[in-house]
Amino acid sequence: MDPHDWGRAMALAVTRLAEQLAPEGSEDIHVSLVGKDLHLKIRDDGSGVTITVSTAPVTGAEEE
Repeated sequence: MDPHDWGRAMALAVTRLAEQLAPEGSEDIHVSLVGKDLHLKIRDDGSGVTITVSTAPVTGAEEE
């Protein structure tokens, strides 16, 4: 996997989380992440990896 792919995937995951946390119509969605602890989970999905970023610990059947 190209290191640039990792950077793009992380940027997309963090942006999607910011969109979920920001108030509707917010001009600067990334402010909603400031001061928050973020949890990261990387899973192999066969064709690459799935990156999950959350404000709560990531749990589920895939836990090892």
